Formats: sequence, structure tokens, C-alpha cells
Amino acid sequence: MEEKLNAITHGAGVILALCGLLSLILDAYRTGGIWHLVSFSVYGTSLVLLYLASTLYHSFTGRTKYIFKIADHAAIYLLIAGTYTPFALVSLHGALGWTIFGVIWGLAVIGIVFQLFFVKRFKL
Repeated sequence: MEEKLNAITHGAGVILALCGLLSLILDAYRTGGIWHLVSFSVYGTSLVLLYLASTLYHSFTGRTKYIFKIADHAAIYLLIAGTYTPFALVSLHGALGWTIFGVIWGLAVIGIVFQLFFVKRFKL
């Protein structure tokens, strides 16, 4: 029962995240520049992916659930990097912004690779 509720609430999160993404894109289009549009799109997309991966993870069992568990955990890294993106590209911009953007996304990629290939290796 708990897994069904998780799937339902996270599915609602997908819908709300899509609404938020649309709102951010429209706001960036009306009032911001290209970096607003790009960074808001990255953030909103990462949020949608997180909730979608979580919904799918909680919707299945067996091997399929395991595959979506990996996607769910990888989506967390994407959301962290996606959350930093507007701050790096819009608020900070310039060399500092691009440096933070590169470091955060580099760490996200490292985290995803670690999750995909090495996570079972270090289980206690």
C-alpha cells in the first residue's frame, strides 16, 4: 500500500513539476534573457525527471523496480546540479558562475557514474 501511495504522490509531483517548468519557461521568455530560459529549463527538466524516475521506481517490482531505483538515485544528482544551474548562470554568471556550473555538473556526472557502476561494490 505504501508503494502505491508513493507512486501516486510522486506522479502528482510529475504533473506539478511540469506545470512549474512551463511557468518558468514562460516567465523566462517574457522577462529574462537566454540564460534565464536555458537555466530555468534545465532546473525544471531535472525536477520532472526526478519525480518521473521516482514514480516509476515505486510503480514496479522485481528487476524493473531495480532499474528504476538506479534511475531514481541518478535523478537526485541531476536535480542537485539542476538546482545550482540558475544560480550559476543567471545570478553569478561570468567566470565564477561557469566555474561553479562546471564543478557541480562534473560532480553530478561522477555521482551518476559511481551509482551506475560502483554502488554495489562498497555495500556494508
